[in-house]
Amino acid sequence: MRVSRRSVRTAAVATGAAAALLLPAAGAALAAEAPAPAPAPAATAGDASVFWRNVDLADGSLAKVYQDGPGRFSAEIYGGGALIGTLVSTHGKSAHGEHDGLHVVLRPDGTVSSWLDHGPAPKPEPKPAPKPAPKVVKLPDGHTATFFAGRDGRPYVKLSVPGGKSWTYNFHGTLVNQHR
Repeated sequence: MRVSRRSVRTAAVATGAAAALLLPAAGAALAAEAPAPAPAPAATAGDASVFWRNVDLADGSLAKVYQDGPGRFSAEIYGGGALIGTLVSTHGKSAHGEHDGLHVVLRPDGTVSSWLDHGPAPKPEPKPAPKPAPKVVKLPDGHTATFFAGRDGRPYVKLSVPGGKSWTYNFHGTLVNQHR
């Protein structure tokens, strides 16, 4: 079978025209399926941002530190996998940020420090020890002896005789052990 030169040229032109019409549509379809590129750190025109290091923060978040130029650093703060904020340290000054009680400082040398607003949990107040109930002893002659612990730690006894009512006592005296 013989193919003429004119047929080959027509086929080549038709193929080129079809490719020219189909390539932009195919490129757009591929671009729509491709994931979006990660956001670039803040940098001024002409500065190339270079990854410096990762820093773990006080609450478990992550700071990605970039050097954007001489004496210029930026830090992207990620919490729970999402970008929380960006700090930029320029002209020899520190940058400070706060989010939900997390404080972050980016220094001009690229170091990062962080702390939480929340202090240590307050310690519960100790409950005072309950005073022991005094021991009451009924004596054979009708008197009642009540044993107490004194303020100075020495025990003492109150002697009393039943009064007009069964729960009322008339005070008769106190015994204190001076010499043990």
